[in-house]
Amino acid sequence: MSLIGDLSDVYGPRLTGTNQYYTAAEWAKKTMENWGADKVYFENYCNDCMGWEVKSFNVEMTAPAYMKIQAYPYAWTESSNGVQIGDLIWIESHTDLENVKNQWSGKLKGKTILIGSAPEQNMLFDALSTRFTEDQIEEAEKSIVPAPSNPLGPTAGDLNLIEDLEVIFNSFMRKDDAFFAFLKAEGALSILRTTPFYPGIVHPSGTYNYKEGHVKSVPYFAISPESFGKLKRLIDREINPKIKFHLDSELYLKPENNVNIIAEISGSDPKLKDEVVMIGAHFDSWHPASGATDNGAGSAVMMEVMRIIKATGLKPKRTIRIALWGGEEQGYLGSMAYAQNHFGKVKEKNRKKEVEKISAYINMDNGAGQMRGIYLQGNEAVKPIFEEMLAPYEYLDVNNLTIQNTNFTDHDVFDYYKIPGFQIIQDKLNYSTVTHHTNLDALEYVPERDMMINATVIAALVYQIAELDSRLPRED
Repeated sequence: MSLIGDLSDVYGPRLTGTNQYYTAAEWAKKTMENWGADKVYFENYCNDCMGWEVKSFNVEMTAPAYMKIQAYPYAWTESSNGVQIGDLIWIESHTDLENVKNQWSGKLKGKTILIGSAPEQNMLFDALSTRFTEDQIEEAEKSIVPAPSNPLGPTAGDLNLIEDLEVIFNSFMRKDDAFFAFLKAEGALSILRTTPFYPGIVHPSGTYNYKEGHVKSVPYFAISPESFGKLKRLIDREINPKIKFHLDSELYLKPENNVNIIAEISGSDPKLKDEVVMIGAHFDSWHPASGATDNGAGSAVMMEVMRIIKATGLKPKRTIRIALWGGEEQGYLGSMAYAQNHFGKVKEKNRKKEVEKISAYINMDNGAGQMRGIYLQGNEAVKPIFEEMLAPYEYLDVNNLTIQNTNFTDHDVFDYYKIPGFQIIQDKLNYSTVTHHTNLDALEYVPERDMMINATVIAALVYQIAELDSRLPRED
């Protein structure tokens, strides 16, 4: 808990490209050096990923009455150049840009734009925080094919995530670029948008114009569903709200900030020490809070795994390597750069020999909930091995195994290279309802017991994998 306290309260947030990220990386590096890790070093992953930081901001409605708007700016948007005041107009959909241009050309100068639909009313009858039930776990364990559905979490189905990453980001994550460019050219002042996170939660992730050459939006704010609802109802009554705001933010390019943090405990066996058991978590976060559950919790757990193994004095046969990845939120930037440097280029058949040296990769990135087991990613052959390794911890209910795939984090990269790559099954808690990419991603939502169980069990698991006579079996 001291690690996650430092990582979130002192060194968070850790937005990709920022000085804050690099300061946190230096802390992690120094911390693991002080534990006696045999190697600790940085590897750069991006030369044109920009940093962006907020110095101050404010968003208010000043007419027809005063209202403080619950807001936070989206990342990589431009400053406002002082306080701005303008009337609010509503554009429900901008998917048909030509239609938007036909309707609004010449009418947006000096306006703030409210975009999107008002979220449905949510009376919060359902629990905001949950753990997986026995029935849910049992359903996942009974699965006999890894895709397309996963009873416990998200899956990409038949989509080839790694080879299609650029297509996904250009067609989905960057889909608003042309609209933002139009608003900017028309002289719009700012943009307001919401995501239906209740109650009063602000969710400002979703801008991916992080590279130097990308279009930067006019000041762009995420607002709470309740603030959005009131503004939309006033517009529906033909009462024009007046919006006053300012955003003082800074964009800068410092490629040296974009680093993965790597540390190793060297193997002791003369024949096996060149083989590696890898663990990892993404180190970057979004910016409106401290990045405690996404993914400070995973980073702290995996760092603690290294500390535990080193502190025991055990000498694993294989090398144990931790990688804390940068740029995961922008499409696995850190782990992809690592893989292409060490394993070979995506879409090419030739692979470097280092691929064969990695016995396994274990990832943690589903919040701060307790480990409940492992997604096997279609690798049926490892099931009896993991069953035996986790048997001593059955009383903690951490030994549930499912053939299912789960996606959308860094283990996907290793799976693509046919390295046994696994994501930990974790209780959801309030990850998807309260903290994920929101202004409430804070230490208050990190349970101490869950973190202790996760670190202890993964440390034992990793050590056992490092002690095997042979590598874990490949999926093929």
